[in-house]
Amino acid sequence: MRKTAINIKNEKWNEIISELRKRGWIVTAKYYGFDTGIDDDFLILRKGFKKILFGWTNWFEGEIKCSDRIFEYLESELKLEFEYGKPTSLKPLVISTYRIQSLPLFLVKKLNLLKN
Repeated sequence: MRKTAINIKNEKWNEIISELRKRGWIVTAKYYGFDTGIDDDFLILRKGFKKILFGWTNWFEGEIKCSDRIFEYLESELKLEFEYGKPTSLKPLVISTYRIQSLPLFLVKKLNLLKN
């Protein structure tokens, strides 16, 4: 059910996130470590019951993990073509680690860390 798009260039990865946020997707988790955007990045976007995980590392570029239906939506609406494969930054153990290190959304909002 969940597959992973891999090797997404940093600029394109950021564009996808930005476009989805404009379309009403909400950041519900975000990694705010000292190396965010330098070595690693992670966030979760949600819209209703739909969820997309975004992982990035400077070694392997960006990855997106979501359902097949959401990938179909992304490809058709945003005119994208993904390469699918084995995840590196979105392996289950890595996702668990990021979730632990991600700031709770209420704290992110309180500190005004979300930028448009």
